[in-house]
Amino acid sequence: MIEKFVSSFDNFDDRLPNVLCSMENGVAVVAIANTSARNALSLKMWKDLETIFRDLSSDASVRIIVLRGAGTEAFAAGADISEFPELRFTASSAAVYNAQLSRTLRRVAEIEIPTIAMLQGFTVGGGCELAAACDLRIAADDLSIGIPVGRLGVILGLTESRLLVRHIGVNGLKRLLFSGELVGAEQALGMGLVDEVVPAAELTARVSTLAAAVRASSATVMTAAKVITDLAGTLDDAAADRVQELSLRAYDGADLREGVSAFLEKRRPVFAGGVAEGEPTR
Repeated sequence: MIEKFVSSFDNFDDRLPNVLCSMENGVAVVAIANTSARNALSLKMWKDLETIFRDLSSDASVRIIVLRGAGTEAFAAGADISEFPELRFTASSAAVYNAQLSRTLRRVAEIEIPTIAMLQGFTVGGGCELAAACDLRIAADDLSIGIPVGRLGVILGLTESRLLVRHIGVNGLKRLLFSGELVGAEQALGMGLVDEVVPAAELTARVSTLAAAVRASSATVMTAAKVITDLAGTLDDAAADRVQELSLRAYDGADLREGVSAFLEKRRPVFAGGVAEGEPTR
């Protein structure tokens, strides 16, 4: 049962700040676990996220990734500011920190496995940027999200800016940065910062339903859908060649034949490595 698996970090009691990954039947749940600090992200946690997503990218059994915060109070309440005196108070040390942040966000954004950010409570600074790197952002109605960098004197990097602009546009990002406000779920939905808002009690169920839908679909098509939509704004030969490659792979593969057979036989398709979901197709 996906919902039970996804909810397994709701009551997590972390001893040390960490990033955890569990996998079950094609679903990977990556949990930011630092509940005593509203899941604030240390430099080590940024490194761990990069490593986890790198490893997941080469695991053919993974069909969908759910990124969430441990507990129910926060997705991630930004950077661990207690580290700043040591890690971000000089230009040289800040450059190292910022480069790691950029690498991690690119790793999350560029993985060819679909990703869902499960957002609840505080989603601030780096947490907001991490959510923007995911394909879908499903939010609880208790969401509080923003990037109040002006209060800290931190400059938003180019990678973070690009990820956010593709969802909320240049003016939307300026509004967040200039105001320093944390906006609620409905306002975030109106801006395009999140894709869907549900009552907090229904968040796990909704994310699980979406994860199940992806898991039951053709992995070839889901990968192609992600890559092609990400390339949609790129009008160059390399992008066109990549789309052609993905298209030919789909037509040469077994998933198309299974999908057509299932439709004609009025049943749910079962793709290679997939799990059938729900009632038969009528």
